[in-house]
Amino acid sequence: MIMNSDGNVIVQLLESMDGAKWLILGVVLLVFEVLTGTTYILWVAAAALIVGVLAFFIPVIGWPVQFLLFFVLSVGLLIAGHKYFRPNMMGQEDSDLNDRAKSMVGMRVKAIADFETGQGRVQVGDTQWRAAMDTGTAKAGDELRVSSVKGTTLMVEALT
Repeated sequence: MIMNSDGNVIVQLLESMDGAKWLILGVVLLVFEVLTGTTYILWVAAAALIVGVLAFFIPVIGWPVQFLLFFVLSVGLLIAGHKYFRPNMMGQEDSDLNDRAKSMVGMRVKAIADFETGQGRVQVGDTQWRAAMDTGTAKAGDELRVSSVKGTTLMVEALT
């Protein structure tokens, strides 16, 4: 590629785009996608790879058509990826793996002191937690179930 000093450098660069350069661009974008993990660059990289393959098989398409195709594919794949593919890649339900309080909902716990005015403490494993009951009361030793978590307070209910 020889750059002519009297012409526009950007136009010359665009005119020199061929299948190999599109594939290189697609691979470079895939590397950025791996580094960022956003999935947004993935769709633009896929568009560049598709245009690169098409430019190899149909070498007569000029750079304006290539860039138009790249733009249309990028936008289309971004929309489809964001709407259809990304939610499936993220999983359907939230994980409680790093949210200990949320993972305690439904767990059986033991009251370690009498509940007064709906407030008390419960034992969860080897840790004591502040607990509250909306209705009813509990005595020390009663088994309760965690119904929800409000801040650092476990909302508990009597086992029926």
